[in-house]
Formats: sequence, structure tokens, C-alpha cells
Amino acid sequence: MSRALFLLLPALMLQAEDPAIPNAVEVRSGVFVLRGAPNEATCVAMKRQRITHVIDLRRDEEPDLNCQSEASRLQDMGINYQRYAISKAPPDADFEFLRTLLRDLPKGAKVVLHCSNGNRAAAAVCPWLVLDKGMPLAEAMRIAAEAGLKLPETEGAVRRYITQRART
Repeated sequence: MSRALFLLLPALMLQAEDPAIPNAVEVRSGVFVLRGAPNEATCVAMKRQRITHVIDLRRDEEPDLNCQSEASRLQDMGINYQRYAISKAPPDADFEFLRTLLRDLPKGAKVVLHCSNGNRAAAAVCPWLVLDKGMPLAEAMRIAAEAGLKLPETEGAVRRYITQRART
């Protein structure tokens, strides 16, 4: 038995290190947070995963921002591209909009949210996971941290928004 496990270990490690989409974390089935803009390898993986929507959360002043090129490449692949820029500490209206956007995706849709490093994209899905999908806050925050939520001001905005909405 231990020999069989020893022989399977490399395959299991390869599978664990080979995410469905490079530099992305699947936070819920069909919902991915990507760290950075999609590159060629990411686009190939998104096509293989049958991604239907990409939401770009980067701001105008960010380096290497080329939304037209990204939108064109994704649309050529049959992927719906939408840009909705948010700050490091998104206001409630941004969380409301993004929750609505995620709730209103067509049945069977698969979505990738991205920003420059995953921080804002992970923050954007956290309230949806807790308030709309019923995930416990601690679990959603753990997943968001794994997906790229790192900045204290972003985490604070997420926690404040969820706490306020959970009370109402």
C-alpha cells in the first residue's frame, strides 16, 4: 500500500500544483479570482474551462492597462468582457453592484474576476459568498485570502460591508 501511495504522490502533487486556470483560485464552482490580467496561457485555460464572463476591476491609472486589447481578445474567444474599476477600499455601492452582477449571471455561466494582484477581485466576491451563497464569514475570508485579499484597508471594507448587511 505504501508503495502504491509513493507511486501516486507525484501525480497528486502535479494535480495540486496545476490549477484549472493559472494564477487563479476557484472560490466557488465556476467562479474564479485571477491575480493579474489574463495572458495567453490564462486565455487558453479559460477557453478550456468554458469561461463565459470576465470582470476586470482595474483602475485607469494602473500600469499596463490595455482594456481594449483584453476585451477584443476575450470577445474573439466568445467571452463576455466587462470592466468595473474599484478602489482598494471599495464603497458599499461597489459591493452592491458586484453582488448584483454575480447574482444576475445566466444559469451555467462561469466567471473570472481579476485585478492587478487579486486583492480587489477577492474582496469583490467575498460579500457575495457570505450574503448571497450563505458561506460562513470565516470560510469566505480564508478563501479570499488564498485568492489574493491582502491589504488591511480592503479587508476592513469587506468586513464592514458584510457586518452592516448581515444586521439588516
